Amino acid sequence: MKRVFVAILALMLFAACNPKQAWKRNSIESAEKILMEQAKVGKVDTAMVDDLLADYEGYAAKYPDDTLGAAYLFKAADFYRYMHKPLKSIGLYQKIYDNYPTIPKQPYALFLQGFIFENEVGNTATAKTIYEKFLTEFPNHPIAKDVRVTLNNLGKTPEQLIQEFEARNQQDSLAKAAK
Repeated sequence: MKRVFVAILALMLFAACNPKQAWKRNSIESAEKILMEQAKVGKVDTAMVDDLLADYEGYAAKYPDDTLGAAYLFKAADFYRYMHKPLKSIGLYQKIYDNYPTIPKQPYALFLQGFIFENEVGNTATAKTIYEKFLTEFPNHPIAKDVRVTLNNLGKTPEQLIQEFEARNQQDSLAKAAK
């Protein structure tokens, strides 16, 4: 009986310890709802977006053990990508990768760094390094096959990719005809 009482008391103390954290989550959720409504009518307050981004990053910094911080950082990184701030986005994905090793999205945080370096920054050397790191650390991840394909096609022009695709199709056709 004494253990049950202690457990209940501990739960009550834990729930009561973070009213600021709960308030901050509610504040972020409210700001997200307002911005979504504004976006629906095509009028977004950029100052409010900046405040929300600061709140996302601030929450993750203040509550590093809460995995909701990683979700907020993912949202912030996406916002920065849409705002054409790829280096800021990469920095947040790196922070997720470094600080949240147990979340299921950690591999995506690494992959997205490579993707942005390749497609938005134009730095294929760094992208290659990151893709290789991804394959070393997550060789059996569901997107590992796609990362291998991306790595094999890194730096090729669309024309080169089309030529290779057509050559493979021609070889497949010849092989089928030979059977």
